[in-house]
Amino acid sequence: MHYILGTAGHIDHGKSALVKALTGTDPDRLKEEQERGMTTDLGFAFLGDEITIIDVPGHERFVRHMLAGASTIDMVMLVVAADDGVMPQTREHFEICRLLGIKKGLIVINKIDLGDREMIEVVKDDVRELVRGSFLESAPVFEVSARTGQGVDELKRAILELAKTVEQKPDRGVFRLPIDRCFTIKGFGVVIAGTVLSGSCRVGDRLEILPEGFSVRVRGIQRHNQAVQQANLGERAALNLQGVELEQIHRGQVLATPGYYHPSSFIQGTFYLLKDAPTVLKNMTRVHLHIGTAEVMCRVCLLDKKELSPGEEGFVQLRTEEPVVCDWNDRYVLRHFSPPATIGGGVVLEIGGDKLRRFDDATISRLKKLRTGEKGSVLEQFLLKTGFDIKTVSGIVRALAITEEDASKMIELLVNTGRVEIWEYEGKKYPIHKDIYRGAANNIISILSDFHRQQPMRLGIKQSELRAKAGNLPMALFELVVSRLQQSGEIVIEGDKIRKQGHSIQLKPEEQMLFNRISDVLKKTGWTPPVQEELFAGVDRKLAERVRIALVESGTVIDIGEGIIMHVQAVSEAQNLLLEMFKEKKEVAATDFRQALRTTRKFAIPLLNYFDAIGITQRRGDVRVLKSKTANSC
Repeated sequence: MHYILGTAGHIDHGKSALVKALTGTDPDRLKEEQERGMTTDLGFAFLGDEITIIDVPGHERFVRHMLAGASTIDMVMLVVAADDGVMPQTREHFEICRLLGIKKGLIVINKIDLGDREMIEVVKDDVRELVRGSFLESAPVFEVSARTGQGVDELKRAILELAKTVEQKPDRGVFRLPIDRCFTIKGFGVVIAGTVLSGSCRVGDRLEILPEGFSVRVRGIQRHNQAVQQANLGERAALNLQGVELEQIHRGQVLATPGYYHPSSFIQGTFYLLKDAPTVLKNMTRVHLHIGTAEVMCRVCLLDKKELSPGEEGFVQLRTEEPVVCDWNDRYVLRHFSPPATIGGGVVLEIGGDKLRRFDDATISRLKKLRTGEKGSVLEQFLLKTGFDIKTVSGIVRALAITEEDASKMIELLVNTGRVEIWEYEGKKYPIHKDIYRGAANNIISILSDFHRQQPMRLGIKQSELRAKAGNLPMALFELVVSRLQQSGEIVIEGDKIRKQGHSIQLKPEEQMLFNRISDVLKKTGWTPPVQEELFAGVDRKLAERVRIALVESGTVIDIGEGIIMHVQAVSEAQNLLLEMFKEKKEVAATDFRQALRTTRKFAIPLLNYFDAIGITQRRGDVRVLKSKTANSC
């Protein structure tokens, strides 16, 4: 396991000198830094094989660089000079570490060679007061002089022991590395560096740089200045990339497995406004967002409060001015830009979507459930949020940037608690939340009720028409809903039509009389029925249309096309006769069929076309062949 130790503290308190004393490496890599004796950007050094030390700048002008480095650390070394004490950046760096959720650390009183015992004790008391009630409250305090080496060995041993207590980070399994350095090496090309936050990558892997989406290939990997074949979770690594130019790369981008992480300008989460924040936070305040190694401008939409007072927490939507890449449970920090100051931070609960309405009960409820961290809550809220736009298991994996194994565990938990069921459609599995199913089912029942009320002469609605009225539900969800509703007895499916259980065509007396008369006429005339104009001669046009629909919908007659309706008994007998003919020959000509029926082409051809349409026969030139042994029946 690999660990990242970060420094924190005010300018000129000796952080870089301390790192050099611990490792033998000067973290001030820039010529300007070495000349001025002031760290202006991130520095790096290695303590043994398992610990990388990130040295951050202490000057207030470079807090953004400090944030880029602190975002990936496992433990912090808070450095305070014995001759200076707790200073503004000591406090700000400490608050940033708290906001980033760092749990392990130690305190170093540096430059003890410049302070007397009384001064050192005063500084220690001030530091203890600063960290009271925090993750550093019980942290050991070391008295050190980076210049003379006093206490350095003891501090080094303590760091190695502290690393053993760091809990392993949960691994999402999908590679993600926020870039904090980029440069070129002659003969090799572009190199990026950062800490692996999730998954692993190998030499030869194809990755993408986000948010731009540049496709790259890993030519080489180094860890602790040694070439390796793989970079793993928690490790600090440098990757030599092929397929991109240095001008296209900058700090704040993310190197990731293609197709899993999705840049967005909308981030939902919690936000805590520091107790010593200078003012209340008003809705839509414009601030600097620091997340991962990225820094962008954003506006803070307060979702559940009119404004936030210092020390208060609430739900927010961060609306960024350019897309960012992050993951749920990531920590972030917000800073005012004038005057520059850290004002608070929070946890990402959800990424993407659209602008949210303030004080929306459904949104607040969803975010509260996500905040609990309950296993499976992320997947459950994702399923509820996506609604009828259901996803396959593989689609969920990519949308949430998790492994199939983790997705399966979440799904199993939700299935076992009765909140989700798996519906298989066309070989793919769809986890469907019970509330989404019920919402779709209620919608379909409502549509059927409206249809029956508006179309009383129609026994049922075509499935394609019903699906269209339901907003073109995905076929997998539509099939699940109608199947379950049929099983529960709420609907009846006959052929390609669906109706509510108990629904039947209700005819008025005059409609029933006409219905019976037309039915009798068609039954008697068999394969030579009158055309519809003759059948309904002298009948009101609207009445005739209602009864015609009722005759067809009830299955009493069949519309065989070309304006001809024929009694179902006659069509059934014609079908049986045709099938008998196929027992004697493989092909049946229209003339032979007409002669067998003793009717005219006027009726024989529409009948054959009808049998083609329902899948009994297939036309080949001037003849018909039997299409299937399991032919549909009229």
